[in-house]
Amino acid sequence: MRRLDQRSVIFWQVENAVGAVALLVVAFTLSRLPFTTPQWDMWIRLLALAALLFALLDALVLIPQRYRYYRYALTADCIIVEQGRFWRRRQVYPLSRILYCEVRQGPILGLFNLFTVRAATIVESRSLGPLGRAEADRFELLIREYAE
Repeated sequence: MRRLDQRSVIFWQVENAVGAVALLVVAFTLSRLPFTTPQWDMWIRLLALAALLFALLDALVLIPQRYRYYRYALTADCIIVEQGRFWRRRQVYPLSRILYCEVRQGPILGLFNLFTVRAATIVESRSLGPLGRAEADRFELLIREYAE
């Protein structure tokens, strides 16, 4: 079983920070609207503070734990994904059941040169990653070769 790229922890933390900043902008905008009463203003600030505290907990505790307990393997006939510390889950996706494979890179992933691979079956689609370019290409190549 393999681990994700080490840069994935920093990616998740940056993604978390972007979400926290967006939340602060929305909270600030809502608190400045003319129809906002002082009671609503207090609730907006309280919810924004709670969300920021959760974002901090997520960045410092939960994200490193997610990285620590997330494993995957790509074999000649299946993809295996294991995750979780207390509630462990192992999912096995036979390559014969995979309909398509998609390699994605958004703007934040692009900063770290990371990619997400999405493999879909008839029932569900599963994202793996963030992965480095070589690993994402290896996934895509193996799935494509298996389909031929």
